[in-house]
Amino acid sequence: MTGEELMSVSETTARRRNLLVSIVRGILKEKYEVTREFTVAEIETVFHFRKRDIAYNLDFFFEQRSGKFILKTEKLDEAQKIIRNHHQALGQLETAKVLFIKSFGRFYDDYETSEGFSFDHERLRRIFSDLHPVIPILHWGMLPILSKWLMINSGRLPENDIIDFYDHYDMLTALLKEIRGRGETMETKGDDTLNKEMTFSVYTRRWGHPNVYRIERTVDGWEVRHIAINGKCAKDGEGALMRNLHHDSIFFPEEGVKYALSNLWDDAEDGEIGLEELQIRLQQVADWISSVEKAVGENQPDWVQYC
Repeated sequence: MTGEELMSVSETTARRRNLLVSIVRGILKEKYEVTREFTVAEIETVFHFRKRDIAYNLDFFFEQRSGKFILKTEKLDEAQKIIRNHHQALGQLETAKVLFIKSFGRFYDDYETSEGFSFDHERLRRIFSDLHPVIPILHWGMLPILSKWLMINSGRLPENDIIDFYDHYDMLTALLKEIRGRGETMETKGDDTLNKEMTFSVYTRRWGHPNVYRIERTVDGWEVRHIAINGKCAKDGEGALMRNLHHDSIFFPEEGVKYALSNLWDDAEDGEIGLEELQIRLQQVADWISSVEKAVGENQPDWVQYC
């Protein structure tokens, strides 16, 4: 695999891979026909589509028919292939789990829980080689949801080449966690922090007091409101928020703030933090801006008048 190929998995591609698996898991769990028509509510609750997925991925998987949605032909074929592979693996799945735990599970436990255990690359190589027949059974039998970072950082999707994908300690660990009931899940808790008004209070030397911006998290980024400058911005704050800060000549570490806001948006979207914690962290970013803004003015000679 070339370096170019290793960089070919985007966040969108990784998300859509997990959504397809989630669709199949939902169909299997509810014993739906693959050709069934679905409502948006079913797509959200059974297939675990977030509001952002409805906005950006609904049309990728489904076509609309009389107010309901059916899988597009291409996605229908992909889903049916996954279901066939799943059914073929089920008969050997429990045996495969036992074999995997006895080999890689022991290696994992030795490495993660034993002090002074050195990582034995040769032992892992032998284990992985012995597990070649088992890994496809586990993958198709369990249909794991995978961390997007495993796919993005490796530049691989498991369904393209299962053995190649799992040829790494982190990927094998993901399988082990799935077996032990601690695998990744499709979370929609992030929707709870959408379109809820919060505050972003920043001190400005220009006015000598804090400006209180009203801010909401949206499926695209943030919505900001303050006097004359209102509107949307990206998840890193580029747009209305940055325009407000620049308009009031606020001095702040722009790249650092953008990095913080982007990560904060991701954490909220992934359901890792709730609304209360989101508000707390937003204000922490605002306080950081305020501290830098105040520091610029401290001990500045009166004649400088730097804004």
